[in-house]
Amino acid sequence: MPVTPNDDIVEISRRCDFLCMALASAEDDVKTNPTQRYMYLCKASGERPNHTFLHFSKGTCGTRLDLHRAYLSQRAILPILLTLPFCPWLEHINLREERLTTTLVELLCESLRNLPCIRTIDVSMNPFGSFGVQALLRLVLRKRSIVDCYVGDAQSVGSLLRRLQMACERNRRDAVDMEEEEEEEDEKEEKAFYTLPAECPGS
Repeated sequence: MPVTPNDDIVEISRRCDFLCMALASAEDDVKTNPTQRYMYLCKASGERPNHTFLHFSKGTCGTRLDLHRAYLSQRAILPILLTLPFCPWLEHINLREERLTTTLVELLCESLRNLPCIRTIDVSMNPFGSFGVQALLRLVLRKRSIVDCYVGDAQSVGSLLRRLQMACERNRRDAVDMEEEEEEEDEKEEKAFYTLPAECPGS
């Protein structure tokens, strides 16, 4: 029997509650250390850790997380989504073709909302619809650092897709303006430094 959207919400909520309860009994360093947290959640979920995310969680393998075609099950992706809030170095995330439902996209947005460096999100070719796009739009409007959000063939109304695109374009313009302002400030400081009167030796 096919899974309905309501079944999806109920099942994911149940799994999240189970993992959060399991995490509550862990040591504090396990809760806050991304690698230990992820390993703990995988064990509680009965899933083998994904090597790509395991390496990324150490914070020494760059700022890009590419899970395209990792073929993660719902049980396997939840430990990742529950660990992402503790990876502040994340700038680019690719979850193309990972069978993300609307509920999982909403959980992804919740996981990314407080990350300071997130810039691009790719969730193309996933079976989510307008509610998922709405969640992404809210995230992009909230996080001015996000300059690209790819949704590909999402089953959503055109107006939402256009609003998402416009929000990303606005963030890109703001980012360019900010860079130009910073460059101008640097130039002013440099000019001010070189126009300072030179002191005579011995004065």
